[in-house]
Amino acid sequence: MRYILVDIPDRENFYPFTLTRSLADCRVGIFTFKERWENHLKESAGVYAVNYLQVLYAENDPENDFLSNEDSLYFINITAIPNDNLIANINELKEGEKLVNEKGKWIATKTKERAIPKILLAEFPPINFTGVEFINDAMHLLKLHPSLIQKDFEFITTNRTGAKANDTNRLINPSQIFIEEGAEISCSNLNATDGPIYIGKEAVIMEGVSIRGPFVLGRKGVVKMNTSIYGATTIGPNCLAGGEIKNSIMMGSSNKGHEGYLGDSIIGYWCNLGAGTSNSNIKNTAGPIQMWNEAKQLWETVGQKMGMLVGDYTRFAIHSSVNTGSYIGVCANIFGNGLLPKNIPNFTWGVSKGYRIEEIFEDINNWKKLKGITISEEEKQVLAYLHKHSA
Repeated sequence: MRYILVDIPDRENFYPFTLTRSLADCRVGIFTFKERWENHLKESAGVYAVNYLQVLYAENDPENDFLSNEDSLYFINITAIPNDNLIANINELKEGEKLVNEKGKWIATKTKERAIPKILLAEFPPINFTGVEFINDAMHLLKLHPSLIQKDFEFITTNRTGAKANDTNRLINPSQIFIEEGAEISCSNLNATDGPIYIGKEAVIMEGVSIRGPFVLGRKGVVKMNTSIYGATTIGPNCLAGGEIKNSIMMGSSNKGHEGYLGDSIIGYWCNLGAGTSNSNIKNTAGPIQMWNEAKQLWETVGQKMGMLVGDYTRFAIHSSVNTGSYIGVCANIFGNGLLPKNIPNFTWGVSKGYRIEEIFEDINNWKKLKGITISEEEKQVLAYLHKHSA
């Protein structure tokens, strides 16, 4: 193992998703950030997270046993979008050199140092590299979503032939539709005119579904009958999708299984949107949208269209009405009348704080059991830390 992916300098820009996991595990398109980097590096990489999250990556993972060795390693800013030219320049770094862009933003360093503050702040000899693109924040993810799906699709389908859809389906621009072995699709419309469509292994698309690319359905994902989805949309592994979905990301193991609208939004892991839940993505006045920035602790203008950001383990009661440009933290159990507040903090019960940590563990475990797994001790440790510091 030679490469360590680091999100610490920019992780606050991706709240609420990086409260409970490294950006390495956040998904947009076919791959997580880590998977996308490993595809280009052509080998596995370790993860350097903030202290309370490192427990998720240190246990039983030989790639993260880098703190105890003295090898010279490549530490890489995970928010940079990898390409072959960038990888080549990283690999040319000598001990004690760092790669920066034309504005001085850190890209990578080769060093035997292990303390991230020293790596980021040390006066290593800088080497300028132009042309690298960074993902700046969660809203930027939605903007780059179509191009990332396109890049991921080209990477994963090169020199490969997918499975054939049966004759009950209608495919438009089939050369841009790739179906993995084991996927099941029946009586559905797949239109890849505006972008590619990727269907993962063991995924299921039920009868009457209409999908317009760019679109990704991850492994064991399910799209329920008569669902309408248009791009760019990612439905991650083990997710359940229904109703109407537009320009959104569901990172993994989350459910929107019933009618209701989800638009211009990002949903973390292990979330559930109750039947009839819908979000607004444009104001009645069509004016600029103000959204809460958790890292800066202020309201910011984010454009004319924005739905919601929803942290891991958050669940909505049936017929929840979510306001335009809503920031919703982790582990919230949300219910309430009328339009919900635009800023719902971590560990909310209803629309107020008070979700006890013992109940949180029990409820998450109940949801995980529905998909055949249980909450880990490492997850409990992370959530207990956040709960303590959110009080």
